[in-house]
Amino acid sequence: MQLMSMVVTLVMLTACSTVAPLKFSYNENALFVDDKMGAQPKLETIEEVFALTEAQKQAFLKKYHSPDYRDLSDSERIYAYLQDKLTHFNFHSDTLKATDALAQNSGNCLSLAILTKALAKLTHVGITYELARTPPVFQREGDFELSSRHIRTLVYNKNTRGTKQFVRPNNKIRIDYFSTVGTRTLRTVKKSEFYAMYYSNKAAEAMIDEQHQLAYWYLKEALKIHQENAVALNMLGVLYGKLGYQQLAENTYRYGLSVSDEQLELLNNYHYLLVNQNRESEAAVIAKTLDEYDAPDPFRWLDLADAEMREGRYLRAIRYYEKASELADYLHQPYAGIARANFHLGRTQMAIQAIEAALAHSHSPGSTSIYQQKYDQLKSLEKTY
Repeated sequence: MQLMSMVVTLVMLTACSTVAPLKFSYNENALFVDDKMGAQPKLETIEEVFALTEAQKQAFLKKYHSPDYRDLSDSERIYAYLQDKLTHFNFHSDTLKATDALAQNSGNCLSLAILTKALAKLTHVGITYELARTPPVFQREGDFELSSRHIRTLVYNKNTRGTKQFVRPNNKIRIDYFSTVGTRTLRTVKKSEFYAMYYSNKAAEAMIDEQHQLAYWYLKEALKIHQENAVALNMLGVLYGKLGYQQLAENTYRYGLSVSDEQLELLNNYHYLLVNQNRESEAAVIAKTLDEYDAPDPFRWLDLADAEMREGRYLRAIRYYEKASELADYLHQPYAGIARANFHLGRTQMAIQAIEAALAHSHSPGSTSIYQQKYDQLKSLEKTY
C-alpha cells in the first residue's frame, strides 16, 4: 500500500522509463539504522505464517477426502473448501497468518492467499500467485492514503501420471473473493515477492497505528526476502521521512529507483521530498520523468491524480488524469477528475467540456445521473458570468 509531505500512499498488497542517474547499491549501512529503532522484536517466521494447527489440518483433510468431494479434482477440492471461507474476506481487513485466517474466517486478500498456500501444502496441487488490478479501492488513515493491490492464487493439478486417481490435467482454478468485472491479471508474482508481501502489509498496519519501530523491523524483514521490493522500499522511504531522517529517505528512494521496474510511487514520493527541501532543479528533473513515465495501467495514474486532488494540487492532478485518459479513453473517471480540477481552478468552460466527456463515456445510470447534475450546475454557473 502502495505521497510524502501531506499524503503518503502506501500500497498494501511494467515496462517503464527509469531514472538513469539514480544508481545506488544495496548497502545495509546506507538503508538501515537498527541502532535508532530499538531492540528487534520477535517477528513471525515464514514457517509460522503458513502454519496450521493440527486440528485445522485434520479438519481440512477429513473434508478433502470425504465422499462429498469424490468427483472433484485436487484443485477443485481446495476451492470447494475455501468457498465457505470467503464471506468475511475483503480489502479492509487485517493481514493474518494462515491459522488465524482459518480460525476467524476473515482477513484481506493476502490472508486468503496465505491460507490457500497453507492448505495446498497438505495436498499435491501446484500453486502460483498473481498480482491483479481491480477497480480502485481507497482508504484514508490519518496521514496515510491506502491504495490496495490485489493478490490472488492459482491452484492447479500437477502431473498425475502413475497415480490411481484420474484427474483432469492442469485444472487451473483462481481463488479470489474479489472476482468481478474490471479485475484483470497484471503479472505473476515470484515466491520471494509473495513472502515479502506479508511483512510489508504488517509494516503498513504498524505505520497506521504509529508503531514506527515495529514497522521498520517488518520492512527490513521484507527486504531481506526480496531486496528489490518496490512497495517495501517506498514504505521505508516514507517511514524515514515521517521520522525526520531525510537523508535515509532519499537513500532509500534512490536505491529503489535504481533496482525496481515499478517506479511510479517511488518517483512521486522522491519528488515531494525534493520539493519540501526546496531543491527545485532536482525536483524538476523528477517531475519531468514522472510526466514521461510509461505506466500502462490507467488506474495507477487515477490513484495518483485522486491523491493530488485531495491535496489541492490541481494542475498536477489534471496531468495525471490526462495520462489515464490517454491510456484508456473509454473510462469516464479521468474526465470527471479533470472537470473537478478545472472547477477548483476557476476554469468553468474547461470543466464543462470535461464533464461532457465524462457523460459521453459513462455507461451506468448512477454515474450518468451524477454527471448530468454536475453538468447542469456548471452550465448555470456559466450563465452568471
